[in-house]
Parts: sequence; C-alpha cells; structure tokens
Amino acid sequence: MTERADRKLRERLVGEGLLQEEDPRIKSIQEKDKLTFADAVAKSGLVGRPDLLRFLGEAYGVPHVDLDATMGDPLILEVLPREKAYRAEAIPLFLVEKQLTIAVSDPDDLHQLDVLRAMTNKEILPVVALPSDIRRHLPAYYGEPRTGAEAEAIENIQFEDVAAEEEVQRKDLAVEGAEAARPVVRLVNLILVRAIEDKASDIHIENHESQVVIRYRVDGRLQVKPYAVPLTALPGIVSRIKVLASMDISERRVPQDGKIRIRHAGRPIDLRVSTFPTIGEEKVVLRILDRQGMDVDLEKVGMSARVLAAWRRIIRVRQGIILVTGPTGSGKSTTLFGTLRHLRTPDVNIITLEDPVEYELPGITQSQVNDRAGFTFARGLRAILRQDPDIILVGEIRDAETAQIAVQAALTGHLVLASLHTNDAPSAVTRLLDIGLASYLLAAALAGVLAQRLVRRLCPECAQEAEPSADERDFLGPWLGRPDIPFVEGAGCAKCLSTGYRGRVPVHEVLELSPHLRSLLSRGATADEIGTAARAEGYRTLWADGVDKVRERATTLRELARVVDRDPTV
Repeated sequence: MTERADRKLRERLVGEGLLQEEDPRIKSIQEKDKLTFADAVAKSGLVGRPDLLRFLGEAYGVPHVDLDATMGDPLILEVLPREKAYRAEAIPLFLVEKQLTIAVSDPDDLHQLDVLRAMTNKEILPVVALPSDIRRHLPAYYGEPRTGAEAEAIENIQFEDVAAEEEVQRKDLAVEGAEAARPVVRLVNLILVRAIEDKASDIHIENHESQVVIRYRVDGRLQVKPYAVPLTALPGIVSRIKVLASMDISERRVPQDGKIRIRHAGRPIDLRVSTFPTIGEEKVVLRILDRQGMDVDLEKVGMSARVLAAWRRIIRVRQGIILVTGPTGSGKSTTLFGTLRHLRTPDVNIITLEDPVEYELPGITQSQVNDRAGFTFARGLRAILRQDPDIILVGEIRDAETAQIAVQAALTGHLVLASLHTNDAPSAVTRLLDIGLASYLLAAALAGVLAQRLVRRLCPECAQEAEPSADERDFLGPWLGRPDIPFVEGAGCAKCLSTGYRGRVPVHEVLELSPHLRSLLSRGATADEIGTAARAEGYRTLWADGVDKVRERATTLRELARVVDRDPTV
C-alpha cells in the first residue's frame, strides 16, 4: 500500500470518527503481524468491512471489491497462469472483450499493472481488495499452493465412481482439450465443496438472462451465491455433472435423473442429480445427501420431551400403521430413520421400500422403487410381505392400492411406518379416507400420526430484541407483549452468513389414537371433529409446540408464523 493511499485511508477513517489519529491497537497489530495498515484495521475489527473497503477504494480512486461476497469467473483464470497470479497477488475477475477486471492490493503500482497488461495481452481495469483477502482467496481460485482446507478440498474432492471420472477426461465438455476443460472441472468442484461447507441441502444451477445463477438451499431457503459465470459456460458445467452422474450428455430434450458419490473431508456424500429442459439451457438441481447423517438417535432428532414420550408410546406397539406427515423437506426421513434406528435389533427383520434410497442404515434391508421397470410401491410392498418382515417402512403412501396393502399388512401382525403429505396430523385421516380406505379398516389399523415442520434456528451469536412491524402486529397480536413469548430476531453475523439463523429445529404434533378417537374414525368423522376431540385429550398443535421453541429462544415468532398455521387457542 503506497504512503499516499495509506495516508488518505487513515485520514478518512479518523475523519469519520472510526479511528484515533495514532491508534495503538492498529500499530501493535502492524508491528506484531507485519501487516499493511488496511489489513491491520481489518484484523482489529474496529471498522466494519463494508466501510473499510469503501474508504480503501476512495483512497486509491478505483472501485473496491469484497472477495468474500463476489465470485469471479473461474473460466477466465487461464488468462493469468497460476504462478504469475501468486507472484503478482492478483485475481482475474471478469473479462469483457479485451478489458480484464482484476483484483489487486495496490492499484498505484503502475509497474505491476504494466506487467499484468503484458502477461495477459488485455486492457487492465484494476479494482482494489484487501491484501489478506487476495492471499486467502488465491487458493480457492487456483488450487495451489494449498494454504487452506477449502482449496485442498476443491482440488482433491474424490468421486467414488472411478469409471465416470476417467470418462470425464476423455469427453469433450463443450470446450477444447483437457487443459481448457480444467476451469470447468474446478468450478464444479468449487460449487460442490462450498455447498457442503455451507450445509446446503440442494444446489440449483440455472440460466437467468445472460449468466449462470447458482443457488443453495440453506436452512430451507434458497440463497443466490455470488458466482459470476457467463451463460456460455453452462453447457460445459451440465456436461461435467451429467458424466459424473452416468447420464446421457447428448440428450437435452427430456428430464434425466442420476447419482454421484463423492468423499469430502473423509465423509461419504451422495448427490442426487436431476436435469430439466427449459426454453434456454438445461437446469440442474443436486440434492446433497450425507450418508452418515441419518444414523441418528431418536433422542437427537429435535423432539421435545413431551412429543418424544408420546412417540415412544406409539412406536412401542407390535402391529399397526404409524404415519409421519408433512410437506417435502420437513424432516420426515430424519424422523423415520431415527425411529428405525431405535427399533433396529438383531431379532427384528426390517425392510424398507423407498423412492429413492437416500440414506443407508446398517442392519436393515433397503429397496428402491423403479416405476419404469414396473416395481411400484404397491408391487414392492406385496413382495416384502413374502420376506417375513417384522417392520416395514414405506417411503410414501401415494395411492389407494399402496394404502390398502399397507393397512392389510398392519392388520396381519406387521408394524408399518410410512410418510404422507398432509398439513397436520388429523388431516392424515381425511387423506387416507379420500383415496379410498374404509373408515373401519383405518380405525383398526392406525396407531398414531406425527406431523412436523422445520423452522430456522435463531443464531445465538446475534440474537436481539426486535420491534414487530405493523403487519406483524395485526397478524401476531394475541402473542405479542406476552412476557413468556419473546419477540427476537437475529441481527446477522459472520457465523450465520448474515441471515440471523443458523440450522433448523423441528416442531411437531402427535395424534395418539385413543378408543374414543377410533370410534369417531370408524364412523367417518372429519379432520376437524377428530382434532377437536383430540384436543380434549391433550393433543397439541404444531403452533403450540413451536411457541414452546420460541420461549426457549430456539426460533423466532416471525419464523414460526412463516412456516406454521397459527392456533388461536394457544
């Protein structure tokens, strides 16, 4: 950093009242760690990054860039070879015709800019970044030298299908030659590793107007990631993913499904891949499935003590049908596999029928439906009954035939666990009656229903009291101002990626079938009638369980209202 820029940055920070004229903390950091003035200010935490970067840009008279919030185009890295990028401490970001936007730490170094111009044969448009940011991000872009865990993971991510990996080397990924394909390979690796590190459940790769948009679903919400990838790169990205997933790279007119197995940080992870033809290029969605993540104890799936006690009573039955309900992505699989792990013993034969098998659980027999081959839920369930099962897991009850066979299995001495898409526990009864089950059969077979949702967990690092908006006052009036229900929010911090939330927590409701409820069900009672009768016996709704989680500051009233229907009786 030149003395002129250093002086101007210092003057601006002092003038804004953000620093003292000769701040001893900054001087101490500079001397101890041998840092530039800007890096020392950043490390001290005395000035926020947005303000520091803005003032740094003003000091140099060029645009500034936050490399933590901006992802350059990985496909142009070859314009500046790795060794030269490290030597110059510069990162190419964007290339528009002959103009190269490049992040440097000292835009006043005219000699370095001339060298970069000669190296790249491009017109150089410098933008300033913190020197420490450039050194930290160079490994993520170029992969060498490996000075960070992420860089090593990106370069060394292991694809378990070796044949597919060898095929990638042979195939043309919409660019010429293996060396030209390398940026595409590194970009796909980067997308996968960062999604796993961010604990994303899904990756969306799609075309929006003139560029590729990458979105991660984190804690149930899609987040656009700052990758700057031109639309011309999308065919190569899609081809790379298709080959790894053993899909047909020449077929772009129909949807395809595939699977990739990788190993990251010693952990096996499955990627379920789906492509979908659009009016432009294909869209790709990857579901991230941690194969070890489902081997969880029932006590660790997030149930409250009250719900867990009721669920234990239900699954203790020797025969009957037990349902877990909720929309896609509500954590039903976690609960079902936690339950199977609890029930799994050497003297019990457990068989599952899933679509698809998302997680592998040792000690049980797992199978997957294949509609194209005619192996449907109904056909598979009939076959399972000839395998001497004690416990059967049906991935989803979708039609009358599957429901009929499941109920018959429950009535003939088997314990059947299944998932169902309904809004709440009482609605599961209505749903099964609507698809054709006889009420008296359902009343005899049904042991209980667990409904659940996932709400985002309040970040404990930045939780603070909040002020509800006018709309929230109208919407949440009965629950505001109560001393036992705090109204808090997450202000946003580095730990939660500025979202105010980190992770998710489930909310549940449990419907236990008492003799009175069975009597109502056998007479064809509606969901409302069953819900009213269940309340009199102690049934608590999703909203009631969620309010308990708000009291514990595990989530917020605002988040709960976003996901769960309000219950005015709570």
